[in-house]
Amino acid sequence: MAFPDADNDQIEFFAEHGWLVVPNAIPHDALDEIDRRCGQIHDQKDSLAKDWAWDEAEELENRSFRIIQASPSHLWPDFAGQRYQRWLVEFGSALMGQKMEFWYDQYLAKPPEQSVPTYWHQDEGYWGRNLDEKGITCWIPLQDVAVVQGCMHFIDGGHREGVLDHHRVEGIRSDLLTCDVDETRTVACPIPKGSVTFHHGKMPHMTPANQGPGWRKAVSNHMQAAGAGGEGGHYPWKVYVDQRSGKTIVPERA
Repeated sequence: MAFPDADNDQIEFFAEHGWLVVPNAIPHDALDEIDRRCGQIHDQKDSLAKDWAWDEAEELENRSFRIIQASPSHLWPDFAGQRYQRWLVEFGSALMGQKMEFWYDQYLAKPPEQSVPTYWHQDEGYWGRNLDEKGITCWIPLQDVAVVQGCMHFIDGGHREGVLDHHRVEGIRSDLLTCDVDETRTVACPIPKGSVTFHHGKMPHMTPANQGPGWRKAVSNHMQAAGAGGEGGHYPWKVYVDQRSGKTIVPERA
């Protein structure tokens, strides 16, 4: 299976809407290998993963892991540089109209019974002003994903309206952020295994709680403009929560 190139229609659609579905982008055998490797994160989640929706009523040792979060490329350096990652950098560069480079990835898994949403947010709201107009994300589900399982949702054209004010999510102890959006412009993107979505760093997006019968598993791959230097110039709402100690860390602001 050949990886697709970005055509002019896709580039123009992304520029106008801020998101794009790419059908039949990644071979199933590549996704199956990702799934197999990330099974280790499930098995050792207490040591390898974060609970991105850590309930503030739960103690550290009793977290329920309502959203498992970990970086496969951080855990296994050989995970980076695979053919699908090289492809998504090429495709993302075409969509952004500038040379991009792979930055980091996140394995994000939601359980079937105690899941919660990943609330509306913008990636630049986490990254800071240093990546203004310099970031793009590719979201890769590891199985068919419908609305009921927690597919990606976007605010159509929202990437053209700047970075919105974000705040911590009430009742959650982790550093999960959210923002208020015009939900009348919501576009849901249920996609089959092998298809992916791309979205601009300013695109407001979310995934609902998983109400399906099995785990909803996905890997997000984040790209930045070549030489951009990563996150920085943080907004007033940005914090980190150390999930080994529970300590909240406030980064240097812009």
